[in-house]
Amino acid sequence: MNILDSDIAYLVIVANALLLAAAALAILRFSSQYHKMRDFWRSPTGAAVADDKAESAAVHNLLQATARLEGRMAALQKQVEQLAKTPEAPVRNNVRPLPIDNAVRMARSGASVDDLTRTCGLNIGEARLMQQLHARRAATASA
Repeated sequence: MNILDSDIAYLVIVANALLLAAAALAILRFSSQYHKMRDFWRSPTGAAVADDKAESAAVHNLLQATARLEGRMAALQKQVEQLAKTPEAPVRNNVRPLPIDNAVRMARSGASVDDLTRTCGLNIGEARLMQQLHARRAATASA
């Protein structure tokens, strides 16, 4: 064996190592691309593009359900807009009489200052004023 044969042997070993490294890189790239493609076809976008009838039917059903929900939302929005445009009817049955109305009624019927202060929450001056204003009307109306 001379020097030339040993150099060629080393060159063959180095070439084999380089080819082996290139093959390993090619396998890694192929594996990476395979996983990307597999993930794409499993995604909703890939399922929409797929020719598989089961997957495309599932996507079609989801699209139909989405369209129905959008239709319902549009109908509800129209109802809300219509309700916002209609004026509210005044509530008349649930209106409570004001305490002053009760005091006026009691003063007309001849209630005392003590009755007005206890029942209606008026102070003494307010109760006397109620008596003067409304008791006179009752007295003049009867005269």
